[in-house]
Amino acid sequence: MTIFSIRFVSYPMIYLLSFGINDVAFSEEILSQQQNYNNPHALISTSLSLENAMEMSEQYSFSAKIAQQNENISESQYDVAYRSMLPTLTASGTYLKNSDSVNKLVGTTFGAQYGFPDTTTATATLNVTQPLVGLAPLFLAVQATAAQARAAIQNKNQSRVEARYYGASAFINAQKADQLLKTAESSLQVSEKELRDSEAQYNAGKLTNADLLKFKLNLENSRSTLIQAQTTYKIAMLTLAEAIGIKDFRTITLQSGEKSVFESKSAKIPDLGNVFSPAFTQRFDLKAAEETAIAAKYSKYQTISSYLPTLNLIANYSRNFQTADVTVNETGTTYKKEDIQDTFSYGIQLNWVLFDWGVRQAKISGAVAQEQTAKYNLENLNSQARIDITNSYLQLKDSVQVLESAVVSVQYAQDVYAQMKARFDNGQVTATDLISSSNDQTSARAKLANARGTLDLAWIAFQKSTGVKLTTQN
Repeated sequence: MTIFSIRFVSYPMIYLLSFGINDVAFSEEILSQQQNYNNPHALISTSLSLENAMEMSEQYSFSAKIAQQNENISESQYDVAYRSMLPTLTASGTYLKNSDSVNKLVGTTFGAQYGFPDTTTATATLNVTQPLVGLAPLFLAVQATAAQARAAIQNKNQSRVEARYYGASAFINAQKADQLLKTAESSLQVSEKELRDSEAQYNAGKLTNADLLKFKLNLENSRSTLIQAQTTYKIAMLTLAEAIGIKDFRTITLQSGEKSVFESKSAKIPDLGNVFSPAFTQRFDLKAAEETAIAAKYSKYQTISSYLPTLNLIANYSRNFQTADVTVNETGTTYKKEDIQDTFSYGIQLNWVLFDWGVRQAKISGAVAQEQTAKYNLENLNSQARIDITNSYLQLKDSVQVLESAVVSVQYAQDVYAQMKARFDNGQVTATDLISSSNDQTSARAKLANARGTLDLAWIAFQKSTGVKLTTQN
């Protein structure tokens, strides 16, 4: 399942291209049906791989969806800042009823000669405003919102990385729980067989009652372990289903966990010295922090420049729809309404804040502090990224070594148990020795399952720390 999209976003100066298991019957209704009405996916009797889990988790993640909306918000803010530099055209209209009971000259011909309105007034106005001097604050606002929009893109990309990691973690934990459940079931079968054999030897007089009780106790311990493994499996599958947006986790069939993905691909661990440089240029969280620092810088400059003088070009055109012909009695001159109903004025307007009781300085101080905070955050993230990369690298190397040791331990444990079983049947060792070797075998298999899951998760975590796409297809 692959969903691929290309999106081109342009902002001033910078261009970005963003691109099988045994069926278990559960009585609990909440376990049998996980309702999720927003689920866009359907996985019915399909083997789920680690790659599928990461892709589905990315698509389903609410954090990724929220980050997408945050990007839309930041783009809108950029559009607002950019368009604020363009001329503004406003229109207004009024319709008034003027009372002649308060002013007797209202509505009279004589009153009109001296500027008194008619009994009704209807006017409309168009006003154009264009900044001339004072564009600097507007331009800096554009730069700040452009940086914020770029930061939102990086945050969206980072949220997708986090979603893929969550899906990978949920899948690997479910796969580990699956293997542990199979190990517990196998251990129970071995314990049941050992008990049957010991009962036969007890009836033949070869074992004491104390030895028989040890095998019975071991069987009960195996049953308890199985119950715990079943519970762990249920919880892990519920978490996985929630992560990838599946209603009923029983429809999920996990891909075989007999071998880790890292083992299957024979993946290689790169040299740590070659990782840092590309990682610092690839990590989305660092890119977002850099853009946030740039936005804070431009916001500071905008705050400072917004208190400089501004000069605007203003043009005003209005019409009085109720204007009538006007005759001046003294001269006998008549002005037609077509000639006097419109007015047009234009000019310039100067604005300059001279004194504001310290408001300006307080805003500037706040903007400076915000810029410094953004710089500290970027510096801290760079430091944390170096630690994260080093830690994930060492964890991956350790996981490889632990897996190699776990594989050998399982082989040794199996050999020891086979020898102990043969010696027990010949009466050379005690029941305690046989049970101990059986438990050692179970423990070794459980450690192997954990080691395989831990290795895959360490591999994914290492990819996450270096800023590359989390995938098993590398």
